[in-house]
Amino acid sequence: MNTRLLLHIFLALLLFLIPAGALYWLERKKLVKFCVVIVRMAVQLLVLSLMVWVLIKFNKPWLSIVWLMVMSILASWLVLKRCGLRSRELMPPVALSLLVGVFLVGCWLLGVVMSVRIFDAHWFVPVMALLLGHSVSMLIRGLSTYLSALNADELQYEFYSGNGLTHLKALQPFIRRALLAVLMPTMANLSVLALTSMPLLLCGLLLGGLTPVNAFLLMFFMVTGCVSASILVLGLTILLADRTLFDKFGKLKTK
Repeated sequence: MNTRLLLHIFLALLLFLIPAGALYWLERKKLVKFCVVIVRMAVQLLVLSLMVWVLIKFNKPWLSIVWLMVMSILASWLVLKRCGLRSRELMPPVALSLLVGVFLVGCWLLGVVMSVRIFDAHWFVPVMALLLGHSVSMLIRGLSTYLSALNADELQYEFYSGNGLTHLKALQPFIRRALLAVLMPTMANLSVLALTSMPLLLCGLLLGGLTPVNAFLLMFFMVTGCVSASILVLGLTILLADRTLFDKFGKLKTK
């Protein structure tokens, strides 16, 4: 790391004096927490950058797949933690759903839509990471809604099941709530996407050397992939976790 790079890092850090000064003036109690968050963010970005550097440097398909598997396991732990679930039995179905859903959608985008080498780390890592991140956030919302609805209206499920409906039919109203919990925020975000997060991604793509048309197409592909992956992951999770959530008599086990 040369002196010029250190100077640029220092100049970038000076920008944090603006929010830090505002907190010092108006809310000093939050200043320490703000500094801790900034340091934590910097460490996480550094670790992530080193991880991506290793993946791109070696560019081995098996290494990329192992990375995706590890990230799926860590993501499943985060999902269960955010949903307030302590049952470790749910981690395998959640991790497998994330892995399979993200991998299938990512391979379709890379191999069919973009027509690039699927396991080229330059493409595989950022595409899979973006799909995984969006799927995790949506799965937390959808799974929480699904389990909350089951716990709150368990009598409704038992009524449907006791009146001759199949297990899937009895679960349909609860699956509908989980689906809407994922789709409704997504639809709301898509309506203002061009004014919120997409300008940042567009700037990054343009700075990376893409033409405006190619940058638009890449963003469009990734948005469609994120929406599709989140729905697929939610459906797989509900399907694979069914035996963990219900006993052989169709009784809800997770409270």
